[in-house]
Amino acid sequence: MTDPSRPPTLADLDARLREVEALQELVLRLLSTLKPLDRVLEQYGATETQARAFYTLLDDLCARTRGTEQDRPSFGYFEMQMGDLFPGLRGNREFLSLIIDTMKLDRPAYRELHAYVAAHGWPAGS
Repeated sequence: MTDPSRPPTLADLDARLREVEALQELVLRLLSTLKPLDRVLEQYGATETQARAFYTLLDDLCARTRGTEQDRPSFGYFEMQMGDLFPGLRGNREFLSLIIDTMKLDRPAYRELHAYVAAHGWPAGS
């Protein structure tokens, strides 16, 4: 325990940061067991077939983000594929944004995809 009468040292702050990061990782692992992407798809009325195709698309996008620059996906590609999978939601930026935001709570591969997406400014377009 640190003395409250003295200002925290860099080591104190570093230790606190490690604690916060550990707690964040625990929360993310717990949330991923709830399958948050499944809940979003369910909320928007996706069928089982659509959900399977959706996860196939995400797995493909994950693989492509690790590939060569020319094979990496763009937001336009993602938007087009999602429109094909969910025609009733074509062009629904709220749905796409919710999917993208929820990826960071799902399994680790989708968190990596979320990091790629965020780095490329999705859904603003890329």
